[in-house]
Amino acid sequence: MSWRLAMKRKRPPAGWEIVEPKLEEFEEKMRDAMNEPVEDKMRNEITWVVHKIHYQKNRYMFNLYHEEHQISKKLYDYLIDMKIADGPLLAKWRKAGYETLCSVAVIAKSNTNFRTTGICRVPLRERHGQITPNVTTGCVSCASGDGGPIWWDDPVPEVVTKRRRQVLVEEEELSSLPTQSKEDEDGGGEGEVEEPVEGEENGREEAAQPSDVDRQTVQTVDESEKQDKPEEGRPENAPEPTEDVETKE
Repeated sequence: MSWRLAMKRKRPPAGWEIVEPKLEEFEEKMRDAMNEPVEDKMRNEITWVVHKIHYQKNRYMFNLYHEEHQISKKLYDYLIDMKIADGPLLAKWRKAGYETLCSVAVIAKSNTNFRTTGICRVPLRERHGQITPNVTTGCVSCASGDGGPIWWDDPVPEVVTKRRRQVLVEEEELSSLPTQSKEDEDGGGEGEVEEPVEGEENGREEAAQPSDVDRQTVQTVDESEKQDKPEEGRPENAPEPTEDVETKE
């Protein structure tokens, strides 16, 4: 056992007899989890039990010191120094927003493709679509407001049940929608030019061209306008100028 090897290197302080029986129990659970058959499990599910037992063991030591005050700080630091307790995880639990963090693996951005935290860090009420556990730890939610951590084998919360019903209703509504016909997909025949009826096109061309009578009428109107228009530079009622005729001698 790992913690027994640590005891050989450095003698534990007083109060070790309080935590030793519980540590042996967690070691037994961890051994059974590692020996479970994996034929009926997905690859990621193999480590889910390990992460859950690891969380429970560290939460026990954390509560024993911070909540119940049954062990001394010297023993608490000894458990962290000997790697019996997960120091980084215990330190995160002391910060706001990380009180129920399931594992430091879900906040390591290097573990995700898009450099983000695990899905279990998103509150259940803010998720869209199907609610699934984190593929690494098996934690459904360890957000502060969800009262977690909620593991994959824990009773399903009411918010998850409502979300699953909502997803099923949306899928049924999508499946009940009628399929669009090919004409609807192409735009319902919009943009088609209506062909003119035979005889209408010739009539439009003839109507557009002016007749001989129209041409004569336009010409007569132009000539009358020219006659009525006074010359430039001369008043309208001024008498016409007379030409001086030079007599030849």
